Amino acid sequence: MWFILLFRVCLILVFLLTTWRWGDWKGRGKYYSTVLFVITVNLFASFITYHHMLWNYNPDVLVKTQTTVELINSFVILPSVAFIYLSKFPSNNKPYQFCYILVWVSIFSGLEFIDQTLGGISYKNGWSWLSSSIFDCAIFPILRLHYLKPLWAWIITFLLTVVILVLFDFASAEMK
Repeated sequence: MWFILLFRVCLILVFLLTTWRWGDWKGRGKYYSTVLFVITVNLFASFITYHHMLWNYNPDVLVKTQTTVELINSFVILPSVAFIYLSKFPSNNKPYQFCYILVWVSIFSGLEFIDQTLGGISYKNGWSWLSSSIFDCAIFPILRLHYLKPLWAWIITFLLTVVILVLFDFASAEMK
């Protein structure tokens, strides 16, 4: 359990320090709505999957509840990620943009693989590490899309939510 806590604390510190060091603090207002988008979508996902979880954050020595980890993700890790990701997004070079997205997907997939290996996360109801990796392939382009065209990002997020609800057999009775 200590190694799960250590991993989580290191993750939080790395993202906060990276945000502090490499975030575009002068232009932070440009990214504000996308940061709010990330927070909202993550909290919404936690809410609708309350009784039909796709993954579970296992307790460590300090953090005993799923809710605590989700709140840390919603208000610390994901806003930091969105801010760094958008701050450093390459401007006009399409192949470089594709590689940039691929790097972020790889980072997130890799971190989740480590978390799963350490026992910090487990999957339920047909979700898997591969599902998360495919999901990451959608999320990072959607973040950029929200930054450029928010309405389209909301529409695609809504459609993706419907697809996930259907594919992973959610019943409306299971929703909180």
